[in-house]
Amino acid sequence: MSSLNRSRRTLIIVLIAFLLPVIIAWIILDQHWYQAGTNKGTLLAEPVTLSQADELPDGWKLAYIAPEQCQERCQNVLFVMNQIDVALGKDTDRVTPVVLTNSAAADVREFHSEFHFTQLQQPQLIDQLNGLPASSLFIIDPLNNVMLYYPSHDDQQTMILEGKNVLADLRKLLKLSRIG
Repeated sequence: MSSLNRSRRTLIIVLIAFLLPVIIAWIILDQHWYQAGTNKGTLLAEPVTLSQADELPDGWKLAYIAPEQCQERCQNVLFVMNQIDVALGKDTDRVTPVVLTNSAAADVREFHSEFHFTQLQQPQLIDQLNGLPASSLFIIDPLNNVMLYYPSHDDQQTMILEGKNVLADLRKLLKLSRIG
């Protein structure tokens, strides 16, 4: 084999070695075989900015809009919020569990002794959050942007599993956050 053919063969092998990964990556992305993102909750394409959030505590907030009657689903969410607060360990000071209510008549007050959360009567904030699915648990960043939400469940074991997803996302956010 002549040196010219050997040089061409080497050049072709080098080109293939560099172009093949690029072509494979392009095909994978073009065919949508790769789903970007590692969050376990539903990420809002457009974060909801809460304009009238003066009464919200500082830092990160794990929030829930309580219904008028706190049935099993509501109780499961309050239980999971409390468990997440405990599981955060040293970062528990950075996250405040918040329960938003439309009226003072909401019956979540009976759970204050059992679970640790801040209850706020904020109908105007609830109106701003009407685009989120009902009974969802959501994360509010220190700049008062709602960015992730999670469904709630009637079954306590399913809700606990969802709580693990919330905890994983919260830990990741707190680790990467430079604010709050």
